[in-house]
Amino acid sequence: MPSLLLTLHRADAYLGIALMVACALYGLASHRQHPGYLSPGYRALLIAGASVLALQVLLGLSLLAFGLRPSTILHIAIYGLLSPFILPGAYFYTRGRGKGHPNLAFALASLFLAAFLVRALFTA
Repeated sequence: MPSLLLTLHRADAYLGIALMVACALYGLASHRQHPGYLSPGYRALLIAGASVLALQVLLGLSLLAFGLRPSTILHIAIYGLLSPFILPGAYFYTRGRGKGHPNLAFALASLFLAAFLVRALFTA
């Protein structure tokens, strides 16, 4: 069972990287066309990315419950605790700001998360 969880955790990380890169590219393209408008398609892609990150955290907690620990505590402290709050943080930053740039904010947050996931893969 732990080896299956580990495989799922790694596969979910690759899926998360792909989704976050797609979110970043979509957000940058949307920012060039309509900087103040967050399209329903982009919103759905962001929700899918956030769901993959939530699943990543749940799989990581399951691995901890089975006694499998990453090589450094930094993996848990930084990547596991901080990454689920980045997209909601971008949402609260852009909400109610009138002529804000939500597409750019989400694109930058998604790009940061993609880099975060790549770094997490190499430290585990």
